[in-house]
Amino acid sequence: MTDKLATFCAPSEPRQVPGFRNFGHIPLRGVTNARDLGGMPAADHKRIARRRLVRSSSLHDATAEDMKQLLHMHAVDCVVDFRTDAEIQKEPDPKPLMQGVKYMHLPVFTQEAVGITSGGNPVRDMRAMMEYAGKPYEMISELYVKSVLGEPGKAAYTAFLEDLLTETSGATLWHCTQGKDRTGIAAVLVEYILGVPADYIRDDYLATNLFVNGLPETMRKFLADKKFARMIDEDVNAYAFASMCYLDAMLEAVEGAYGGLDNYIVRALGFDADKQAKLRELYLV
Repeated sequence: MTDKLATFCAPSEPRQVPGFRNFGHIPLRGVTNARDLGGMPAADHKRIARRRLVRSSSLHDATAEDMKQLLHMHAVDCVVDFRTDAEIQKEPDPKPLMQGVKYMHLPVFTQEAVGITSGGNPVRDMRAMMEYAGKPYEMISELYVKSVLGEPGKAAYTAFLEDLLTETSGATLWHCTQGKDRTGIAAVLVEYILGVPADYIRDDYLATNLFVNGLPETMRKFLADKKFARMIDEDVNAYAFASMCYLDAMLEAVEGAYGGLDNYIVRALGFDADKQAKLRELYLV
């Protein structure tokens, strides 16, 4: 990784979006980066309805009070989990606290696609980490591209959008691990279809950086005993924070493969103009 790339990809804070106070942040004890998109300016001078679209980080450490707040105060009745099988096995959502909630597992990519098998071949896993040691921005940018162009990702985002059309009441919450990358891409797609201005979509994407709550320090402690830690410790911020270079890499890949987001949404995700109009009818006020 060059110093120039690190500077270009350095995390930044968003500008506040008018009428969207604190980016809809939901303060919870065990879940960081939980946000209700309600209030975002959208198409036809309307706004996204409150208690309908919620994004978050993993629910694994959610307390009973956290889940009570999400289910009752924010009306969550559907949870979409974009993580891999291995991630879920390690840190499952608290389903005993999710009685009556529809749960959908829609992995955006496989563990093998990430290059780390989590319990598979340790030699190959180490080689994968060593390959990207010192190049975290390249690694995450490639994951963004795989997320939108890979078959698992297209299938996951298609199913996610199609399900939103069936949720005529209550809120859908979607998450991955940090609520940054796979979750962020899903938010970009939904907000784009709902007609949120491009600048505000970018600000909402970057808002993750306001709510990571010490994650870089946690990651450094986790890596402290790893043989490769000395090579990637200085780049922990690349893994922990949202960066416009990741989102730009995704958009450039979509532009190259489909000619832009409009074509991608219709051709890759099968979400045509009628479905987009219905989504706006369901989620805008």
